[in-house]
Amino acid sequence: MIEDEFEFKLPKGFVDDCGDLHDRGLMKLLTAKDELTVQKLANANPQIDIVFLLLAQAIAKLGNLNKVIPQQLEQLFLPDFFYLQDLFSELQPQNVNAAGEL
Repeated sequence: MIEDEFEFKLPKGFVDDCGDLHDRGLMKLLTAKDELTVQKLANANPQIDIVFLLLAQAIAKLGNLNKVIPQQLEQLFLPDFFYLQDLFSELQPQNVNAAGEL
C-alpha cells in the first residue's frame, strides 16, 4: 500500500480566531483531481496566490481543523509557511519522468 499522508509539526503553529494553536497536521499527496480543483479555484479566485491554493488542497488536517483554507495559510508565521512549502516540494516532486522516477 502506498503511503499518501504524512504527519508534520509546524515550527510555530497557526493561531485561529479563538486563540487555539494548531501545529500538528497531515499533508497528503495530491492527485490529478486535486490539481484540477486547484486550477478551477485559481480561475475563480485570481486574487489568491496559487501556492496557498496548492497548500490548502494538500493539507488534510491541521490541529483540529479538518479543512484548511488559503486565507488561514496567509496568516501563518513565515517559518511555518516556508516549512510547508519545503515539505510540499519534498512530497510532491515536479521532476518525475514517465516511469515515475525522480
